[in-house]
Amino acid sequence: MPQKRYLIATLFIAGMLLLVAVVQAFKPPREGGVAVDTAVLSLNLDSFEAISDLRLEDGWAPRFTAAQDPDQWESWPSEGGFGTAWEPASPFMSDQALALNGPGGHSEVALWHGLEWRHYRFDAPLASARLDPAKQNRLLVTLNLGRGHFQTKLLEVPEGRVLWAVDSGPWSRFSWDGKAVLMGLMDPSQGGRLLLAALPVEGDWPDSSLAPWDEDGLPGAPRGLAVRLDQLWDDGKDLPGPKLLIPWYINSRLWMPRRDYLWVSSEGSWTLWRLRDGLWRREASGPGVLSAQPPRWMGLVAPSAEGAARSRSATDAAKWEAAPADLPPWPAYDAAWLWHKDASRGALTAWDLRWNEGEPLLPKERQRGSLMSAYRAEWRAASNLRASVRGWLPDGPQVAVRELNGVAWVWVGDRVLLVRLVGTERLRKLKGASE
Repeated sequence: MPQKRYLIATLFIAGMLLLVAVVQAFKPPREGGVAVDTAVLSLNLDSFEAISDLRLEDGWAPRFTAAQDPDQWESWPSEGGFGTAWEPASPFMSDQALALNGPGGHSEVALWHGLEWRHYRFDAPLASARLDPAKQNRLLVTLNLGRGHFQTKLLEVPEGRVLWAVDSGPWSRFSWDGKAVLMGLMDPSQGGRLLLAALPVEGDWPDSSLAPWDEDGLPGAPRGLAVRLDQLWDDGKDLPGPKLLIPWYINSRLWMPRRDYLWVSSEGSWTLWRLRDGLWRREASGPGVLSAQPPRWMGLVAPSAEGAARSRSATDAAKWEAAPADLPPWPAYDAAWLWHKDASRGALTAWDLRWNEGEPLLPKERQRGSLMSAYRAEWRAASNLRASVRGWLPDGPQVAVRELNGVAWVWVGDRVLLVRLVGTERLRKLKGASE
């Protein structure tokens, strides 16, 4: 029968194609094999495990009020980047906590701990919130008290005990090693001057002090800059701990990789400050523009006879080594960049911008888009129930991927879910690159 012969021939051809596919799968890609990353596969709602979800009362949202670091000129996206210690504050913190602002100036941080939500509530809006990047047992919040007044608190979590609270400026951050808190405020009487203060996370506070700018071999303080505590304005005097007052401009930036080191880049020059015996003192300074390459390097572009030269140094010393001349230009500095521990291996961001990749360090990120599609129906349902949802989320659910923690936060409108990401080759390689 002709139909039977056609059926047998079709099955034979299908079997041969399957055999070829199986053989090719065991070959490496360079020899014609097929490399399959599970992230490439179609992911739907059933692909993601919901660890927990937090129901939101109407009017509450994971948003900060007036959150802006001194060197952050534009609002950082709420979904953030990888969640590293050098990024601006995000309401979505690692795989542990979520910061919320609500009606009437109330706010809270919800911490997922021991298979339950713990709530730390405040009677003022949150300007920023961060978890200690090292142990995540400390919560740092800055509250907006109104009329230009702010307060920074350090809490012990999960107990919720307030370790200290001080009047501060509108921002605060941990050092990259999680052992100190840096905060500051602008001099109200002199534009372009920033007062910084550092407090240890553990142990007693050091005495209040102010950087004297009197190091041998280095120029003195700029004219009119305070170098004694009694020269500060009242709020500046009240800021505790070791302090330094520095000129500050629109292009200025600062980084605190360790509790006792602070890098400042401003107006074509750089300075490395070190905290010694309760005083901030300059270790080194020079011409050029710094471009941090976290977590291990500082990059420097400095004038030279040929025009401009690039060099690198570890974050705890100004010992510069020339970068190879054939290295492509460094990308413009952005806190979203994560640099490989081998500086020659390139860098990337959570949005898949890449620099100097030969063989790709990581596969492309595909789970953010899959999560947005998977939870779109829930966002639509929440939009139909609450008019405010379309105002907060006009285009769909908000997804904050935290790949280093293997999770994502998904805000659909009336609730926020903590979701486990699908284990992929990308996640494995990313953790190896960041260690």
